[in-house]
Amino acid sequence: MSKEKYLGLSLVFFVLSGGCLFGYHLIGVSVDTEGFLIEPFALIPLGWFFLLLGLVTIGAYLWISKKS
Repeated sequence: MSKEKYLGLSLVFFVLSGGCLFGYHLIGVSVDTEGFLIEPFALIPLGWFFLLLGLVTIGAYLWISKKS
């Protein structure tokens, strides 16, 4: 995999992370009439996971560029 592909892949992961966290705040949290909390909870760990993947690919890019 070339060095430029690592940068593109990390950019995709960062955009996905921001989209998940922004989507969570955009959808919001509410309580229904029976008192149950309604929230898109799955977007929080997905956002953190994509952020971690972005950081790992940036680290791989830096490691490969240092070796070359």
